[in-house]
Amino acid sequence: MGENARPKLGSLPAIFEALEGSFAVEGGTSRLRVITRHPDRWQSIKPNGWSVDVIWCSPRPGNGRLPYEAQAVISELVTNETKATAFIVDVLDINGPTTDDVSTWLLSIDDCADMHDVPVFIPLDATIHTEQQVARWATIAPVLSFNATVSTITQEPTLSTASEQLKRETLAESVALEPTDGLRHLARLPDGFSVDALRRRIMQWRRMGFDVSDLEVALLQDAHEREHCYRRVESAVRRAIDLDRLLTEMQHELHPAHVERDRFRLRQLTGLDAIEQSIVGE
Repeated sequence: MGENARPKLGSLPAIFEALEGSFAVEGGTSRLRVITRHPDRWQSIKPNGWSVDVIWCSPRPGNGRLPYEAQAVISELVTNETKATAFIVDVLDINGPTTDDVSTWLLSIDDCADMHDVPVFIPLDATIHTEQQVARWATIAPVLSFNATVSTITQEPTLSTASEQLKRETLAESVALEPTDGLRHLARLPDGFSVDALRRRIMQWRRMGFDVSDLEVALLQDAHEREHCYRRVESAVRRAIDLDRLLTEMQHELHPAHVERDRFRLRQLTGLDAIEQSIVGE
């Protein structure tokens, strides 16, 4: 196995310090390939001494986009047609939003490490994930500390070994996050919210299982359009949560296949009027 190519978790500061330190190509060209669903996030970020190439990993087809599929990302790492000397893989929940989904994804990246020898870094914002989640993922992929060394975990990690380190190092703004296990209403973002706050909210909703890919375009819009788009999607999400609760209350009176169908559509934020009529009508 290419030990150098094994995935490494870390905050952005820790990853950049590692890139600028021990992972830089001595006497050569250091080329960083960033695979991300949020290309705007990387427009002004560049580690010292590195050229940066960003590829948009998107569920929507388009010229120059990488399919938002786990196998497509693995293939990108293995083939490495751009001759990158390091990768940042910023698609943590490409397999799904649950803890097990992310664990499976990390194992997949780890399994392909023997097919290439390029360092792979995975950004992890501990303000979004629980301490238990971070501790579990740290048993699969080592966590970079802020002095650019890798803290290899050989025993059951404590919650502080990985999570607290990441929390101290995160670049994101300090925004209180509500629990996102199950469906629940989240506090509305205030007027004039930042792009980082919107990105976090998108992640929260996606962890609940909602498809809010339409909202991701707002990350590239001006403040007015961004807020307008957010309020529209927020209204749909809140309505979907209310309908899901109503569906739960009445599921014993409804056909099981209809319940399953409507739950899927609720997560897609589609056909909300029809779902409401279906529940009330039956």
